[in-house]
Amino acid sequence: MKHQTIGLFAQPLTRINVNVNGVAEFFDSVIKVDGGKSNQDRHVGDSGLVHYHNDANVFRLYDQLADLESEILKGANFVYRDVMNCDSELGITNAWLNECAVGSSQFMHNHCNAVLCGTVYIRTDENTFIQFQNPFGISETVCNLSDLANTERDNPYGYHFHFPQVTVNVGNGVCLFWPSYLKHGYSGNTTPGRLSLSFNLMPRSFAGMYNPYFSS
Repeated sequence: MKHQTIGLFAQPLTRINVNVNGVAEFFDSVIKVDGGKSNQDRHVGDSGLVHYHNDANVFRLYDQLADLESEILKGANFVYRDVMNCDSELGITNAWLNECAVGSSQFMHNHCNAVLCGTVYIRTDENTFIQFQNPFGISETVCNLSDLANTERDNPYGYHFHFPQVTVNVGNGVCLFWPSYLKHGYSGNTTPGRLSLSFNLMPRSFAGMYNPYFSS
């Protein structure tokens, strides 16, 4: 049937490709060694996912990642200003690397210390994915009390309004940006040595009476 559907209050997940050539090799030879020196630099989660420099900003620690930082910032400010229609310039507050073994997971979570966050994927395969939860919840009144939305059937138009959770496949060099309140994670990783770099962003200055977040 010919029709038009408007996604009211849609949550923007934006994909931008960046150059990650050599980053995996740099991680293996430098960051993994340097970041494994102390528990402060290397955090092993309950699921076996390992974070490197989880409480720091790897772009301040390794000048070799400057080009990647520049690409991420360019993409982030495009998303924040042109996609989300905000005016402030964003800066990266913290950035860290995540290495995940086969069988490990990242529990569903969101980031309360950012306005925008994201992940760039560095070592993936055809099975690498991330999942996002619907922030509004799925009510029994989506259709009506006797006929709930069928989440097992693919929508012929590719709509995902009725899903409580959506899976997004990713590959090397894919950089995803999303509003920080969206819950995200994954389970049952099958990618050997899955490697990604995650980051948080805040405005460099706020409109109105608020002081700049970043010092000059």
